[in-house]
Formats: sequence, structure tokens, C-alpha cells
Amino acid sequence: MLDEIVLSAGVDKVASSVPQSISVVDPEELDEINPTSIGDVLETVPGVAGVGSSSFFGQGFNIRGFGSSGSAAHESGIVQLIDGEEKYYESYRQGALFVEPDFLKRVEVLRGPGSSTLYGSGALGGVISMETIDASDLIAEGETSGGRVKLSYGSNPDSRLASVAWGWRPTADFEALAAFAYRNLGETEDSDGNTIVRSNSDTPNLLLKAKKTFGDHYVEFSYQHLEADGENQDFNQIEGAQIGAFYPGFPGWGVGDITTRDRVARLEWGYNPADNRYIDSTVTLSYTSTTKDIRQGDEPAEQIMPSLLGRREYALWRLKAQNTADLSTSGYDHFLTAGAEVFKQDRTSSSLSSSHPEGETRSAALFAWSELAFGRFTVNSGLRYERQRTEPKDSVSITGEKVDAKSIEPQVGVMYRLTDDWAVFGSLAFVNRMPTVDELYDGFGGGAASPDLDDEKGKNIEIGISYRANDVFASGDEAAMKLTLFRNHIDDMIIRTNLPAPSPAYTNVERAYLRGGELEASYVRGDWQFGAAVSVVDGEDQDGTVLDTLPNDRVVLSANWQVAADWKIGARSLLAKGRGKPDGSHRSGFGVHDIYAIWTPSAGALQGVEVNLGVDNLTNRDYTPATYQTGPADGRNLKISLSKRF
Repeated sequence: MLDEIVLSAGVDKVASSVPQSISVVDPEELDEINPTSIGDVLETVPGVAGVGSSSFFGQGFNIRGFGSSGSAAHESGIVQLIDGEEKYYESYRQGALFVEPDFLKRVEVLRGPGSSTLYGSGALGGVISMETIDASDLIAEGETSGGRVKLSYGSNPDSRLASVAWGWRPTADFEALAAFAYRNLGETEDSDGNTIVRSNSDTPNLLLKAKKTFGDHYVEFSYQHLEADGENQDFNQIEGAQIGAFYPGFPGWGVGDITTRDRVARLEWGYNPADNRYIDSTVTLSYTSTTKDIRQGDEPAEQIMPSLLGRREYALWRLKAQNTADLSTSGYDHFLTAGAEVFKQDRTSSSLSSSHPEGETRSAALFAWSELAFGRFTVNSGLRYERQRTEPKDSVSITGEKVDAKSIEPQVGVMYRLTDDWAVFGSLAFVNRMPTVDELYDGFGGGAASPDLDDEKGKNIEIGISYRANDVFASGDEAAMKLTLFRNHIDDMIIRTNLPAPSPAYTNVERAYLRGGELEASYVRGDWQFGAAVSVVDGEDQDGTVLDTLPNDRVVLSANWQVAADWKIGARSLLAKGRGKPDGSHRSGFGVHDIYAIWTPSAGALQGVEVNLGVDNLTNRDYTPATYQTGPADGRNLKISLSKRF
């Protein structure tokens, strides 16, 4: 029960056999969280901190304190995947990831650069891998179709959801899924009832999937579409209006009529012949795009700056082919994954802005990932080689220089099983993060272009110990624990200078250090389940100055009790230590507590119904996480959902 299957670290395997720090949020936990946004899902994952706000449109993330200059988030240093396809949006104070959580069935967080071989260079922070529901998740055994309808309400942020999902499997070799969710979003308030962020919008979401098998071959298609149309919505979805925040009379960032459109389309061919263990191949063609169209709102006193109006889009085409060969013998298990990919990212803007330059990045990569297990040893090793060319579009006036870069990323991880219950592990990974369009061609404030930037070079070292056993304190109980300590040494960190020309807008600094650890532990006995997660991180630059991107050190405690076959109740507590900031200020520590109850009648007319009641921030605590540039966080949230399977 506690030793989760990990799907995103190579060949599927249990977490205790992976020499890497990984957390899995499974369907049961997603049900307990009953999330309004992806931030709710990741809030209790050790090593991960939300950045900015709880707004559906303001989500950004920090893993192990890794962030960029001026923000605790770093979109280019954390690989964000949905059904294996990368999502990346970076526009001023507009959030980075837009996902309908009602479609999710699983989220894995792979901390550190240990998964950059398979998913992309530069993953200094780690990988967030999200999976959406399939037809098989809705269809009961022996049936050809099945589905789910759901209604939910949350008070803070103000949110209403209606959704329906239906799966169809008329034959053994074909299945399809259609899901639709309609979410209405309002305002987010702090513990005193003051509005923090206005997200006023209607957000329909669509998910379509189909898979057809032809003997040893299959073809799979999926399409996701999120379309949020908001009126008088805060331009700054990360921090809200901020009227008067920077100088007396500062009018704030304004409100606008904003349309957010997010699309993911993928077509995959797979070939896995039953009589040839050396071939398990896939070829995937995908297209993802995120667009924000910002128009002036109806409030004359809250105007958006003209340079921030218009449409901004990130579009990514990708073609990826890989094969996993089973090279095992009677003496060892060995799986070798090798592949190649090419992709093109196109960044456009309908309004010219020196702080959001238009550009195009083309990349090609080769990679190989080996998973070897023999005796008590497990050895994972990988190598990724990637080249990219970035060039500005004609709208960029400060330079027309094209920039070529390359990345070579080797890594190795070793686990040794001391006993059937205990194992130790360690890993070493080298990562190169190549500069982005923003960093190369940004000219905000009159700064010059920065085409001479060096790559950020990360060296990550981890050591850890894991434990998993049954019958620990009583017959039939189960316990699991994983402790990871890490040190990330980053050379040539890229920072913004905020200096006018001829100084470049971005430059490299010598080095920075991040170090810390994560502990996850779970225990099940009878109808009770307990969990604990601890994350600690510290960091400084070469001068000994504490980094401004560090999250709170924190402990997350959880417990749930299956009171009866139909009832489960539970609670979570997030206890955070205060954090001093480089400017001499201090963010106080805090404790936030959530409770929930789930009723699932197993017989009678209500069989298949689920009622989920919850309260987040039960005590209505006023607090500001260390990764927020301003605050506070949202206050108490009352939520309820009603769903029915059919």
C-alpha cells in the first residue's frame, strides 16, 4: 500500500527501489485533497513550494529553493509535464502552469536533476509529472462503458465546478474517453476577508482520448483544451492589485478582460512485440501552446499599462522517439532506454515590449538511460546531449544575434539493499541549463542584450536511506520511510542586473549553493494511516549572502481513519519555520490545518455516490510563505463535492 509505483523514472518500479527523491500523489490522495488548482495538489509535497498566490491563473513553483532572480519560481529550471508533454509559460506576473485538477489521476514530483536525461536538459529543480484520467479508470470490470459526474464548491478561492467524464471500451482493442469540466472562479480573500486576487472567469475544459491496438502496435491520440474568459480580472494573478505597493499613489497593475487558452495535442505510435524483449518503442508527435490575451477592463481607475496589453503565446512542437530494450539475463535485470527528440518553441507577442521579447528556440537531443539491478545493487545511469539555437524575431530591436548552445548531462545513481527492509543510495548528476529567450534578448529598463551568457551549470549530489517493512509494531501493519540529503552547486547562475545599457540585462554570477534534505514516512495499521514529510533547505551565493528564493523549512503531518466501510475522516497540518530574508526582513513561521470527511455508500440506492466535505486553513490563519514576494496567503476555505459513478 505504501510503496508507490513510480511511472516517470524509467521502467515502472516501486519507490523504495529508486535511488532518487520522489513523491507520488495518487488517486486516493487527490480525492482527499479535493483540489481547486494544481497548487493545492503540490502544497504538501516535501521540497515543493508554491510561489505567488493560490490563484488558478497564478501558479508557479519552487523545488528545493531553486528560483530565478526576482522570483522564487524558475519555469525554465523545472520541467512541467502533462501526459509526458512539456508545459512552459513565462509572462510577467501571469503564472506558469494552467491545469484542470479534476482531470488528474496522478502527480509525481521527481526532485533534483535525476530525471533530466529522459525529460529535458536544465532540470536543476526537478520534474513535475502529471497524468490525466483514462477510459479504464472509469469503466468497471466486465463493463464496456462507465463514467462519473461531479459538482463541487469552494468558498476561498470562490470556485464552482461541474464535470462529466465518460469512458467507452466496446472491444478489447479500442477505448475512448471524453471529459468536460466547467469551472467558475471568483475572488480569493485573506483571513480578514480582504480580496487578494480577482480571478473572475468562466473556465470550460475538455479532455479527449482514444487508443486503438493492432496486434503488437497501438495508436493513441489525446487532446486537452482549457479556455478561461475573465472580466475585470487582476492582471497580476500572482500578487493581486498591489495598489500603493511601490510608491505613494501607485495605481496597481490594473484589471482587464483576460482570456487564457491552454492546449495539448499528442499522437503516439507504439510497438511492443510479445516475442521480442529488445523492442518497446514509441514515437510521439505533440503540440502544446499557452496563450494569454489581455484587454483593458471596465475600471477607469485601474488601468493596465499599455505595454502589458495584447496577446502572448508560447507554442511548442515536439517529435520524440525512444525504445526500451530488456537486456536482462538470469544474473541481473537490465533495461536500456535510448531515444532522440527535436522540438521548436515559438514565443510571440502582439504588442511590442522590451520585457517580453519575441523569439524562437530550436533544439535536438540524444539520450540514453540504463537501469541495472544485480544482487543487492541497483545502478541507474544516464547521458543526455542537447543542442539548441535561439534567435530573436524582427520585433527585437536591441540585437539580431543568434545564439548557439549545447548541453552534456551525465548522471549516475546507486542503491545498495542492506537487508530486505533497509537500503542506502547516492547519486551524482551534472546539469546544464541553457539561456532562454528572456535572458538573451530582454531589454527592460534600457538594458542591453545578453547574448554572451554562459549556461548555468549544476552539480547535484544526493545520499539517502530508505526503509520498508511489514509487521513492524503489530501483525499486519506496514511502514515506509525515505530520507534524502542533497547539495546542489550551481556555477554561472544567471541573474537580472537591472542596469541600463551598455550593461547587459542579464549576467552570470560565480556560483550559488543549495543544500538540505527531505524525509517522507508513512505507517498503516488497521483502519488508520499516518504520514509525515519534512523538508529543509538552505542556500547562499559565493559571497555568503542568503538566497532570496528559499522556502520555509516545514513539516507536514497527516492522518486518516476509515471509521466504517462508508466513512473516512482525516486531517493534515503544515508547520513552517520562519525564514529571514536577505534584505533583513523576516517571514514568520506558521501552522495551517486542514480537515476532511468522505462518505461513499457501498450499498443501496446511493451506491456509487461520494460526498466529500473539507475545510482548508481551519483556524483561518494569517500567514505569508517565504516564497511569496508579497502576502498574505488565502484564509479559510470551505469546500464540498458530490460525485456519482455510472
